[in-house]
Amino acid sequence: MKYQQYKFLSPVTFVIALAGFFLTFTEINCNGQQLDTITGIELVTGYEQDLDIVKNDTAVENKADVTKYDPNIFALNAFLAAIIGIILMLFKKLRENFILVAIIASIGFICLMAMMIDLKSKIANAQNDSESTINLNLNIDFEMKFGFWLVSLSFLVAAIWNIIQWRILNNTKPITEPNIEDTNSEQ
Repeated sequence: MKYQQYKFLSPVTFVIALAGFFLTFTEINCNGQQLDTITGIELVTGYEQDLDIVKNDTAVENKADVTKYDPNIFALNAFLAAIIGIILMLFKKLRENFILVAIIASIGFICLMAMMIDLKSKIANAQNDSESTINLNLNIDFEMKFGFWLVSLSFLVAAIWNIIQWRILNNTKPITEPNIEDTNSEQ
């Protein structure tokens, strides 16, 4: 198999995916000014968002209003998919179960896409809610950053690579199909 020389690709993609969670996943901007950045691991474990928009000129700093957010279930599932992918790579028998590895990588990728949609819809709902503290006539922008795209791409590459490996493995095995003419002649 000519692809055998790249067998390191699948384990590396899961390691990159896990490491990518420590990078910035999202950035919240308001009228072009950065308000907050959130790493992937903060989305997995929960995070405190302290938006101190009004600065005081006095020497005594006011404690900013801190809002504690629960872990994002989609980010948590994607993080677990990266960990499971690495664990699968440690055992040769499981590492060569290409379809299982592709399913784990696909789950990670789908969870990240669902996380992005979930976060963007929560920001939009908070802006449109009449009782929300964000209900201002401000342009609040929510961007996905390099860490998010790196992890997403890693999961996608792992899924595609393992599907290709699975197809190659299945095409090299001899497939014996019953001959239809032979079954008719026996009757």
